Amino acid sequence: MDVPVPLDGTVEQFLAEVGQHVSEGETLARIKNPRLAAAEQLAKLNAEQAQNRLKQLESELIAARLEVSRSDADATRVRMSLDQAQKNFDRQQTMFREGVTPRLAYEKAQQEYQQWKTESQKLADTARKATERAESTAKELEPARKAIAERKTELEDAEADLASGEVNALADGVVIARRGKVGQRVTAAISDLFQIAADPQALEIVAASTDARIRTGQSAIAELPNGVSPLAAKIKEVRSGRVFLDITSPPPAVVPGMSVQVKIRLP
Repeated sequence: MDVPVPLDGTVEQFLAEVGQHVSEGETLARIKNPRLAAAEQLAKLNAEQAQNRLKQLESELIAARLEVSRSDADATRVRMSLDQAQKNFDRQQTMFREGVTPRLAYEKAQQEYQQWKTESQKLADTARKATERAESTAKELEPARKAIAERKTELEDAEADLASGEVNALADGVVIARRGKVGQRVTAAISDLFQIAADPQALEIVAASTDARIRTGQSAIAELPNGVSPLAAKIKEVRSGRVFLDITSPPPAVVPGMSVQVKIRLP
C-alpha cells in the first residue's frame, strides 16, 4: 500500500522507520509548507491581538465605571455644599439689602457660593464625560468579542491546513519502504513516500519437503525469530516438493518475507 505526499513542501520529520509496525491513522512524517506555516503564524498573531484588544476594552470599561462612580459621589458632595452656600448667600444678600450685615460678610458668602457653583459645574462635566467614555467603551465590547470568534475560526482553519502536511498510515501494517530525507523537497506528485504491507488476515508459508508422510490438512507449528511465540499452521497443499501452509490472524510481528522454521508432526 502506497502512502502519498499530501502537499508540496519539505520533509520536516520522519516518525516511522522501515520495518516498523504502524497503526491506521498514525503519523508517519510531517511535511512543512512555508506558505501554510506563515498563514498559521499570522492567524495566531491576529487571534492574540484580538484577545488583547478585548482585555484592554474590559479594563478601560472598569476604569470608566469607577470614574463615573467617583464623579457621582463627588458631585453629590459638592451639590450639598452648594445648596448650603446658596442658602447662606441668599440670607446674607437679604440682610445686606436691609443694612443689617457688613459688606465683607456678604461678599464672602457670595464668593463661597460662586466657588461651589463652579466646582459643581466642573464635576458635572467630568461625570458626563466619564459616562460617555463608559458607554462608548461598552459599545465596542460586542464587536471585539465577534472579532475574537472570527480570529479563532481563522486560526483553527490555518492549523487544520498546517496539519494537512501530516503523512498518516492508511491501514495497520509494516513499513517496507520509505523515500526521501529530512530537509528534502517533496511534491504532492510523489505517490509512494511510504510503502506499507498491510496486516493480513492470513499468511501463507512455503516450505520444501519430499517426505511422503506429509498430507493436506495436517497441523504444524511455525517457529518465528526474535522471540515471537510459535504459531499454529495447517497444511493447505503439497505439490512438487513444496508444502504450502496457512496461518490465520497472524500478529503484527509476522510480516511477508520473514523466515520461519516449520515443525510437522508426522504419523
